[in-house]
Amino acid sequence: MTVTDDASSAPAVEVRGLVKRYDKVEALRGIDLTVQRGERFALLGPNGAGKTTLFSILATLRAPTEGGARVLGLDVVAERDAVRRAMGIVFQEPAIEQRLSGRDNLLLMGLFYGLGSAAAKKRAADILGELGLAEAADRPAKNLSGGQRRKLELARALVTDPKILFLDEATLGLDVDARRGFWAQVSALAAAGRTVFFTTHYMEEAEVADRIALIDAGRIVALDTPRALKARIGGGVIRLKTDDDGRARAWMTEQGLTPEPGGDELMLVHADPAGTLPDLLRHLPVKVLRVEIHEPSLEDVFLKLTGRGFGAAPRAAERAGGKVAGRREVNGGASA
Repeated sequence: MTVTDDASSAPAVEVRGLVKRYDKVEALRGIDLTVQRGERFALLGPNGAGKTTLFSILATLRAPTEGGARVLGLDVVAERDAVRRAMGIVFQEPAIEQRLSGRDNLLLMGLFYGLGSAAAKKRAADILGELGLAEAADRPAKNLSGGQRRKLELARALVTDPKILFLDEATLGLDVDARRGFWAQVSALAAAGRTVFFTTHYMEEAEVADRIALIDAGRIVALDTPRALKARIGGGVIRLKTDDDGRARAWMTEQGLTPEPGGDELMLVHADPAGTLPDLLRHLPVKVLRVEIHEPSLEDVFLKLTGRGFGAAPRAAERAGGKVAGRREVNGGASA
């Protein structure tokens, strides 16, 4: 792997030729990507696409089968301990101790990483205040709301003042308001200069990123800004659900239209969708159950590139690799 050796000028994340196999199943199939310092970078894909496997390698919880990766210029295998000290991480699963208060969780983290008692107390107080958790700081974590617990996970990741944050499906299970609150905090941290690398399957979360990598079946299928990715669609989108999608697809093709493959409904890209739709509905030889017109979305891009939507079943590769357990801690706790 040819990567930048000078850690001070190296990208935040550098991945080259990354392959991960579980027995005969390839979870990652030659991943290449670079994330610049200060960038908000989203890894977007459906469940089973390879997001968690790639994340776990960058988090030093798994070793690649082939290729390599660096975080802030540090090799994730050869310099694992240094990588762990340099990053803050929020897993899908809880890593905080539920019986301890929020404050004590942060104090424990600070002491683990060598902060003195006074410094750890000050750091905990500062972070709790910054994230709006000061009033709840002395309650057991198990008694906090779901949104407060996720913010506490974020606070825990910030104790060491890391230059890069890794977030793996960090808002999974939260309601819309709690997710918005969490991302407001993350956006503020990014605005202060931290690199944020996050995985998600929520489209609206990916929209906050400076760049997005779309991943499917262990491969990066596209990597660009949100605006540039959606511009690949080349028009507005008509989505249709009929009582016979196969017949509707065949008829559209005969008319010189090109419905996109895959998904559980028909997707048609057209330069003038509003002008085309009335004529389309008038002549379609099937019953239309549902129809909508919208500007291109990231899911439309994914469907166009892969032929399947985000609701498809998980791939065998990700099932073979399993999930990254929050208790297999990086910044504070047992090693993997």
